[in-house]
Amino acid sequence: MASRRQRAIDIVLWVFALFLAWVFIRQGYAKFSDSSGWARAFRTWHFPAWFRVLIGIGESTAAVLLLMPRTATAGALVIIVVMLGAMATHVYWGHPSQMTSEILPLFLATMVAIGRRKAFALRRRVALAS
Repeated sequence: MASRRQRAIDIVLWVFALFLAWVFIRQGYAKFSDSSGWARAFRTWHFPAWFRVLIGIGESTAAVLLLMPRTATAGALVIIVVMLGAMATHVYWGHPSQMTSEILPLFLATMVAIGRRKAFALRRRVALAS
């Protein structure tokens, strides 16, 4: 039986994961439209349309992966990479003050990645193989 502390941690991780999934399924889907604000932003940053769609696929996939404890670490890692890339884009284009919208998802995804690392599907397979 899980301790109260472990139960509380598990609930917090679920809240973080559900929030991130809700945000990134919506934002990922928005990146598929050629007329969205994201399409204009990616053009402003001189990224090709295929890259915007790739980011949308990554974000949508990450959102789904977050919903299962065995794959939540992978989903969180995808979000971490995307958020770091977004932050780098803002710095590159001389707008570091716009990085603030990436800080919360980056933090929450890091917490989920750390918290769900023991349940990660690939970790179990590697442990069983050795």
